[in-house]
Amino acid sequence: MEDYPTIGVAFGGGGAKGLAQIGIVRVLEKYGIKIASVAGTSAGSIVGGAVALGDSSAEILKKAEGGVATKKMTKIRNFNIFSESLIKNKVINSGIQEMLGTETTFEDTKIPFLATAVDLESGEEIVIKKGRLWEAARASSAIPMVFSPYFVNGRYCVDGGLLNNVPADHLRRQNLDIVVAIELGGMTTKQFISAMVWNRYYRKPKTFEFYPSFFTKWKMNTALMTQVLLRSLDILREREQRSRYEFAKPDIIIRPKLDAISLLDFGSYKQAITAGVEATENIIPTLLDLIEKKKIEKRKQMAETAVENQKKQ
Repeated sequence: MEDYPTIGVAFGGGGAKGLAQIGIVRVLEKYGIKIASVAGTSAGSIVGGAVALGDSSAEILKKAEGGVATKKMTKIRNFNIFSESLIKNKVINSGIQEMLGTETTFEDTKIPFLATAVDLESGEEIVIKKGRLWEAARASSAIPMVFSPYFVNGRYCVDGGLLNNVPADHLRRQNLDIVVAIELGGMTTKQFISAMVWNRYYRKPKTFEFYPSFFTKWKMNTALMTQVLLRSLDILREREQRSRYEFAKPDIIIRPKLDAISLLDFGSYKQAITAGVEATENIIPTLLDLIEKKKIEKRKQMAETAVENQKKQ
């Protein structure tokens, strides 16, 4: 029986903010911290899936730079003007496939992994543990309006973060020694919403703006509508997350400072990664102390078990 504690990491959702988790993985690698199990929601299902496959932070970053961590994700040609989502399916699909492969399945992971999503019909949280990884992550990342719902394992799914943005509770059920939760903040911010509302309804337009083009008005109205929806979802899920934590009781919570990065600001991935590194460095002393305490507990348990076995002989 190895004395190193089993550590589970719950990778959270947050759109472009999710790239901060590459920095978190980098620091865990730096200190030789072994991850035994992974759970991921939304963006966390993408990074978490890559970790479960055994990819290093450098490998994950390289794949991200070829897929989701680019400004091309939100270039105007990739937007749907008259469709069920803002971003075209082929854009998000190819980005996730770049990270997780097209045919890789849960059976290919080096450590246990699960992704969460929400069944759009029943409203229930579903846990995905089988099938192709990229499809599980795609279903888990289907933020309403931004990305279209996705069929996986016979269920029509939307973003798992609607009910459980940091799935630490699923790790706690695995009886792991340590559960680490990664919180990335909301999909938008109160300040950003306030600025958009002011810009839309109260700012006096310049002379040449009195007759904005159809496209300009569409872009402004769509942005405001989307942000209002996302902020509303944030308010609801923050309350849900608190109740989840009452059961999960994560031992460590990592909270990168990401207020300056919006949901679709994928071009700011370097800034996000830096924030992830800084936040993780701050909690490392506490995590290392906890690991040592768990090692002592395990050694004591091993010694007691050995004594009991000798008595039985």
